[in-house]
Amino acid sequence: MRTKDPEYPAAVEAAVEILQMWARQGKTITYGELSDELAAQGFDSILPHRGVMTYLLKDVCLHRNEDGRAPMLSAIVVNKASREPSDRFSSLARSLPFSRPTNWSWRDEQQQVFAQHREE
Repeated sequence: MRTKDPEYPAAVEAAVEILQMWARQGKTITYGELSDELAAQGFDSILPHRGVMTYLLKDVCLHRNEDGRAPMLSAIVVNKASREPSDRFSSLARSLPFSRPTNWSWRDEQQQVFAQHREE
């Protein structure tokens, strides 16, 4: 799948729903688990590493968050071995429109995601 494919917006919506469900439970999800859950919904060409997954997670963070102020939903997506988000996540957090400050940490962002979705 590519970002210009007609089914890409539906894949972003599916990823948002999956991540919101995990966030409501206060749990992280691995890149592989997210890929598997997307495949179960018919989006089987989103591999857990690089490729379209990188763009998908950025678009998940921008979903209903165009100004970047809300917690970045993909903060709960982690590497299976390290249990941390990839370095690309930190780069994204420091880029526009998110512009997280120098004292920012992905752990704080995860907690904000969990708190936001517990309140819904």
